[in-house]
Amino acid sequence: MAGPLDGIRVVEISMFQQGPVAGMRLGDLGADVIKVEPKTGDPGRGFMRIIGAMVGLEGRNYYFEHCNRNKRSIALDMRKARGTEIFLKLIDTADVFLNNMSIQAPERMGIGPEVLLARNPRLIYAHASGWGRKGPDADEYSFDYTGIARSGLMLACGEKGAPPTQILPGIGDEVGGLACAWGVTAALYAREKTGKGQVVDTSLMGSVIASLGLIMAAPAIMGREFPREIRGEAGNPIYNHYRCQDDRWIAVAHLQPDRYWLKVCTALGLEHVADDPRFATIEARSDNAREVVAMFDARFGTKPRSEWLELLGREGCICTPVQSPTEVSNDPQALANHYFVDLEHPEHGPTKMVGFPWDFSETPASCRRAAPELGEHSDEILLELGYQASEIAEIKQEGVI
Repeated sequence: MAGPLDGIRVVEISMFQQGPVAGMRLGDLGADVIKVEPKTGDPGRGFMRIIGAMVGLEGRNYYFEHCNRNKRSIALDMRKARGTEIFLKLIDTADVFLNNMSIQAPERMGIGPEVLLARNPRLIYAHASGWGRKGPDADEYSFDYTGIARSGLMLACGEKGAPPTQILPGIGDEVGGLACAWGVTAALYAREKTGKGQVVDTSLMGSVIASLGLIMAAPAIMGREFPREIRGEAGNPIYNHYRCQDDRWIAVAHLQPDRYWLKVCTALGLEHVADDPRFATIEARSDNAREVVAMFDARFGTKPRSEWLELLGREGCICTPVQSPTEVSNDPQALANHYFVDLEHPEHGPTKMVGFPWDFSETPASCRRAAPELGEHSDEILLELGYQASEIAEIKQEGVI
C-alpha cells in the first residue's frame, strides 16, 4: 500500500543528521526524496571515521544508512551554471525543497526562498535550521551538541549538583528532523486549502525546547525551575528506579502514590511498613525519602529483575525494565509495533532499521530502499527531467555530475 505522502516529491540539500532525518521521515511516509549532493558527497558518508576515533565504534556506516534510507541521490556540481540549471528544473517538479544549510547559504547560492517560491509558488521551502531564522544568532552554525546544550537538555537530565549530563549524540537532530517533517506535512495540508506554498522553518533549538515543554513550562509560567533530583532522595520513592540483584535496573512509576503505596509494599514483602506513620502519606514519604529509598534499594537487591517484574505486575503496579539500546532493539513490544523494521539491503542482506513512530491503518509508512550510493540515481533523475542520453553524456563530460 502507498504511504500518505505518495506522489509528493522532495528535493533535499542537506548534510549530517537533522536535515537528512527530516527527508528520511518524509520518505518513510511515501514521498519521492531526491538527495542533491555535491560531487564530494554528504560529509555523513565519511562520519564513521570520526565515530571510530571518538568511541571506537567501527563497521558499517549505520549513521548514513539510518539518515538517508528511502532516497535517491544525484551528485551535482552547483558551482557550474548547468548544475544550477538542473537543480532548478528539479525544483519545477518538486512539492518540497528541504535543506539544513546556514540561513544565508541558500541566498548566496541563488536558491533562497524568494527565488524558489517565485519559480514554483506551490513549493514548500523547508529549512531545518540551528537557531531559527530570526534573532541575533540566526546565522550562527549549530550541531546537535550545541543544540542540546543551549536548549536546556543537558541540565534537565542527571542528578542535582552533577555537571551537565553527557548525552549520547543525535537526540537533538532526531527531534529536529521529526519536527521539520511534521511542519512540512502541515504546510502541504495548508497548500491543499490555499494553493500556495510557504517557508517552513523548524530549528534544532526550537525542537529541543518543545520536547522539554513540561520542564520549560515551570520557568516560563512560574519563574521557577523544576529541580533536578537525586535518586537516593526521591521525593516520591515509588516514582524512581532501583538496581536489582542481577545488576539490572527497574523503574516504578506511580503518580498516584497513596493509591499504589500498599501495592508496592506488598509486592516487595514490606507490608509491615505500609502503615508506618513515617511513610503512610505522600508528605511523610517525602520527608523521609532517604530512608524509604535505602529500604527499597536493599529489598530490590535481593532478587533478579525478572522476579521483581513478576511480583510487581501481580499486584497491579506500574513498572518496566530500564533497558540498554541493544535490549530496546530486540524488545518484542517495539518489534510488534514496527518501531524497528527489516530492510533487504542490496549489499548486506536483511538489515534491522529503526522504524516509525506512527502507525497508519490504510497508508502505512515503509522502509523501501537503502541509503543511496553517491550519485546512484543521477542518470535516472536526469532522464525523468527530460534530458536525452546524449545530453547526459555531455553533462558528465563537463563534470557537472
